[in-house]
Amino acid sequence: MDNNIMTRMKASLRRKIKSRNLEHLVDENDLIDEINDAIFAVNERRRFDATPEIPFEAKYESLIVKLAFASITKYGAEGESSHSENGISRKYDNAGEYPEALLSRIVPLAKAR
Repeated sequence: MDNNIMTRMKASLRRKIKSRNLEHLVDENDLIDEINDAIFAVNERRRFDATPEIPFEAKYESLIVKLAFASITKYGAEGESSHSENGISRKYDNAGEYPEALLSRIVPLAKAR
């Protein structure tokens, strides 16, 4: 993958993490892992065949960062379906790694038989 793309996505993800004071949860390797996992999820749902030159479609770059961030915010609460504490309520719509509301933005490619 182009280093500039990964650098840009990591910077965007870091800003989101910092805005929520979650820096203590992740290190550099976690950022890379979460971005790569999100790329895989997008490509799998999209049915996109990644190549070393084009690891994902550019139009999904911001969604990949949002998916990575969504996964990080679930650290320590993986699979949670409902939780209330100190006036904060959490419920994950599908108890998966990524919210269906984000995944639904991915339009699958039609494959010829």
